[in-house]
Amino acid sequence: MDRNDRVMNTLKIEDLESVFAEANIEKFNKLTQDLIKVQNRIYSQLESLSWLQRRLLPNTQLPSLRGWASSPDVLVRLHTHIMEAKPAVIVEFGSGASTLVIADALSQNGTGKLFSIENSKYYGAQTLSHLQQNHLQGWVDLRIGELEKWDAEHINSEDADKPSTWYPKSLVKNIKNIDLIWVDGPPGNTCLYSRYPALPALFDQLSSRIEVWMDDTVRQEERDICENWAKKYGFDVHYYPLEKGLGRLTVSLKK
Repeated sequence: MDRNDRVMNTLKIEDLESVFAEANIEKFNKLTQDLIKVQNRIYSQLESLSWLQRRLLPNTQLPSLRGWASSPDVLVRLHTHIMEAKPAVIVEFGSGASTLVIADALSQNGTGKLFSIENSKYYGAQTLSHLQQNHLQGWVDLRIGELEKWDAEHINSEDADKPSTWYPKSLVKNIKNIDLIWVDGPPGNTCLYSRYPALPALFDQLSSRIEVWMDDTVRQEERDICENWAKKYGFDVHYYPLEKGLGRLTVSLKK
């Protein structure tokens, strides 16, 4: 190998080293940015949890707020709204931490009732236990029923792999003048747009000041439901950039 060949090989090695160095810098910068995002998200949830705990009654103990549970940022917003707006009749789909938060707010208001609709006997029993431990069961009518076929209005395709299902209509038929609906169920793996029937099922039972809150609107499926509801039933919809997203539907001012 002559001198020119050695020089060329050296240049090629230096070029490769430069490429690897640049790639490592880009990777490091991306990892740093991702870490900052995670840190900010954790801080935001801890801050919201702190505010939530300050608003709750002194002895109220919440279950874990990670995993499938609603996030602290949406729960503190929900609690604040109930304390300020004082809805008399609330319906929630999917029980859990939200049940305790809503019941706590009603207890502090001294008025109101929550109808909590749940499809799982297991999770329903857990919710009831938490309510009893916190002496909040008197504010909640917990109703449990297995999901069944839904034959009414839906945006799920009729020939979908998983047919449309929803809670038994008997669980909600006698609830009147509903001021607030909190939608966090049924589980999304039951069928496409599994939460859609909530509004068609209850539309004739709403009060004039109804609000509908949809959890998990970081998912497109939940946003699609909100958009369809808003268009079909004359609501305005606003999305909040919370950890898992929140869609809030209010009676349209254009009516």
